[in-house]
Amino acid sequence: MATLPFGSQATAQSMVLLEDVAIVDVEAGTVTPGQSVLIEDGMILQVGADLTIPTGPLETFDSDAGYLIPGLWDSHVHIFSSPAEPATALPLYLINGVTGIRDMGALWPFEDQQALQTQIEAREVLGPRIVLSGAWVDGSPGSWPGMFLADTPGQAAEVVGQIASEGWDAVKAYSMLSEPTYRSLAEAAAEAGLPLVGHIPEQVTLATAIEVGQAGMEHFGRIPMACSTREAEMVEALSEAMARNADLDEVFGLMADRNGIILSSWDEALCESVLADMVDAALHVSPTLVVADFYIGNWPAPDAPRMRMIPAEVREAWGRPDFRLEAVADEVLELAEATIALDRQTFAMAHAAGVPILAASDASFANPYLFHGFSLLDELDIYVDAGLTPQEALYTATVAPPRFFGLPDQDGTITQGQRADMVLLEANPLADLATLRRPMAVVANGRLLDRVTLDAMEADLIARGE
Repeated sequence: MATLPFGSQATAQSMVLLEDVAIVDVEAGTVTPGQSVLIEDGMILQVGADLTIPTGPLETFDSDAGYLIPGLWDSHVHIFSSPAEPATALPLYLINGVTGIRDMGALWPFEDQQALQTQIEAREVLGPRIVLSGAWVDGSPGSWPGMFLADTPGQAAEVVGQIASEGWDAVKAYSMLSEPTYRSLAEAAAEAGLPLVGHIPEQVTLATAIEVGQAGMEHFGRIPMACSTREAEMVEALSEAMARNADLDEVFGLMADRNGIILSSWDEALCESVLADMVDAALHVSPTLVVADFYIGNWPAPDAPRMRMIPAEVREAWGRPDFRLEAVADEVLELAEATIALDRQTFAMAHAAGVPILAASDASFANPYLFHGFSLLDELDIYVDAGLTPQEALYTATVAPPRFFGLPDQDGTITQGQRADMVLLEANPLADLATLRRPMAVVANGRLLDRVTLDAMEADLIARGE
């Protein structure tokens, strides 16, 4: 495992006192000024205007009336797509105030992922909290290396047994599962007490995913498709092609045709019905709307700070031709602007209907120009551009994720007994999310990282990226 910068500092503090903070209640949309927060051993010990401070070593930080929010979560990332990725990813998340991540698929052995997770929890390594939900299950031959494979209902049940025995936090469905295999996967996951999350397989309708009890869906595109009066037709066409082992060009062609079909057959009344069904089923969505930037070429300049913090070999890899871009047909690119606009219109409708949203970016070294940390903030800005208030967008990254994950010591509030993952900001984020871009300080598992430390982390990443 790579040596992680600043990791040796992770256990250096005992008690930390944050004085003169304005505590932001993201759920209520209120701010309580003049508060102090006492932290010990990674947990919030006391919150209030007048605290009783126990004896012992204490680090006091004058917050200068800064705004304190719960730490941010990115609910869809991949930090294990290359051997040394966490050495860059972990500090990038903390620099951006992201103190929790859900990893959704990895190339590392699971025991190595667990080892890093354990080190962070033990405060031996400095990094965001990790939820390991990347037990992805796909049809043969698998879309990515290292996947669990299941081509029959029986194989799906066996795979879930293995996933449960290894200790994963969830079962993740992937794109090429057949409907019978997917149904078996859902049934086995429920019997194992594991939530089923992931893609809606290409041969499955959204209604079927709701029917079998999928708890969380990754990416947003299948929702506008379900709002098309031709969803079943599109699913059936692909299922038929795969049943007769059609070549990949035909399969990809059918998938490419979907954008135009959706744009011409999207129906508002149908969409309202679909969204109501999702709300009733409490189907959580990790939209990853920021992924569209990759396909339309909305990439940062080579000398942008976020680019300079990425290892040189990763930047070079991102500059080479990418198989995903090469697979995108010209007609799909021509429809990109209209497709993105419809996605955002449908996203706004989904939020207004009450569909639970988990802010997510799909950041990974394997996904060009999707940056650990930075892209989560970009995603939140997209939510606001789509019509959410800053408070509503912030809720998707602070309150909704830990509650969906069922974490016993985190519920998106700054209260006694909660894990000490917080971000201190200069301005009120309920008014403008721009203040997230440069935190005054970050508290990660009780460890205080002031602005000087965060700047040093940035400088270290830039030096290593040269």
